[in-house]
Amino acid sequence: MSLVDRALVSGDVYLAAAVHGAAPRPQRQKLEALLFRTAKTRRQFGAAPYVPRSLLDSLATDDDGKVRLRVARNPAASPQALAKLVEGSPVEEMAVAVAAHANVSPDTLAGLVQSASPAVRHALCGNPNTPAATLRALYPVAGPADKKALAGNPNAPAEILGLLWKGGDAYTRAEVAAHPSAPQDVVDAALTDSEVLVRRKLASNPSAGIASLERLLGDSDGTVRAAAIRGFAPDEALPDAVAGDPCLRVRRAEARRDGLAADVARQLADDPDAWVRRWLARNPTVPEDVLVRLAADEEADVRRSVSRNRSTPLGLLRQLSRDSVAWVRAGVALRADVPDDVIGVLGLDDDADVLSALGRNPRAQLDLLVRIVGSADADVRRSVILNSGAPREALVLLLEDPYPLNRAFLARHRNLSEADLVAMLSDPEPQVRFSAASALINRANST
Repeated sequence: MSLVDRALVSGDVYLAAAVHGAAPRPQRQKLEALLFRTAKTRRQFGAAPYVPRSLLDSLATDDDGKVRLRVARNPAASPQALAKLVEGSPVEEMAVAVAAHANVSPDTLAGLVQSASPAVRHALCGNPNTPAATLRALYPVAGPADKKALAGNPNAPAEILGLLWKGGDAYTRAEVAAHPSAPQDVVDAALTDSEVLVRRKLASNPSAGIASLERLLGDSDGTVRAAAIRGFAPDEALPDAVAGDPCLRVRRAEARRDGLAADVARQLADDPDAWVRRWLARNPTVPEDVLVRLAADEEADVRRSVSRNRSTPLGLLRQLSRDSVAWVRAGVALRADVPDDVIGVLGLDDDADVLSALGRNPRAQLDLLVRIVGSADADVRRSVILNSGAPREALVLLLEDPYPLNRAFLARHRNLSEADLVAMLSDPEPQVRFSAASALINRANST
């Protein structure tokens, strides 16, 4: 029996929803007769982001205004559905939802520019799909909140940004200062703006330039200096004084930075702030001697960070695999680059965090995965499901997992057989049946 026939015979609306996009048009109409039988079901699927776009396209013409509004707010709605929804609709909520939608087309947005609704205009100003010509048309009627949204729009043209800077409050000027298309005179003015927020946002502007960043490194406010550090490329040197900066945010930003100088890293390794040391411990560019020091840090989270650093040598990983804190051992257990003997030792651990990490490790052997599948903890069992390399022999042991969410995730695993997925079509949980049907369709489409 085909999936469509199975859905129609069983009356299962979840199966019907899953196969809707793959069904030929005559069968699709039969599925819709089942799916659209009640307002409750139509409203439910109209708001569901996981259903096929074809189903949302059909619901976009539903007689029920509440159904259509739910489709307009659905993040999976297609540009075509959104265009249908807004055509001739007098409902302000509908126009606002479409104007703010991430999938709406520039043409549809341009058609809303004449709206008298302040809420619609505000949504247009903030939508990154709104074209520059539409933003120009919106500027003369923009209120203070609209101007802030417009200033942050990636399509805002330079001449509009210049106008927004001149007449804007601190929040609007901050958005302009952060904009990659900000005119140079605006960038120059932002360097000495009285508002910390403006200078900090300028430091985050990818077009600010080295000269501006160097000047901001000397700013009186620590948050500005920290933002400036993040703007430098890895191959661009920073003053050594940064490591001794009194502001925690500055030292934390430096500790995270690619291309960190070895002498600065050694200085930061003694920082009294644990977060500085944590970020440093995750930094793959620090010297090995710094990692050795941090692997013996009194803070377990610092040692955990060393265990997750891709540059940590095997000897340190072996040391951390025997750490007294399970969260540190779990960091090593997640790594696919440790040898089998380390995984074997960690596999004797009884801690849930360690077992969950091993369950997700693509290097874990079948016997270990089987042991993890037998855990009483649903989260631990799910780790095997989330392991893309888990063999079918371990996965089939979870087909009747008592936790429905685990079964729903399991249906998406590539190593289940088609027969396994067909068996899951009879699962008592609707979301599991939907996931299994969707997986079968995806497999059919990929062959």
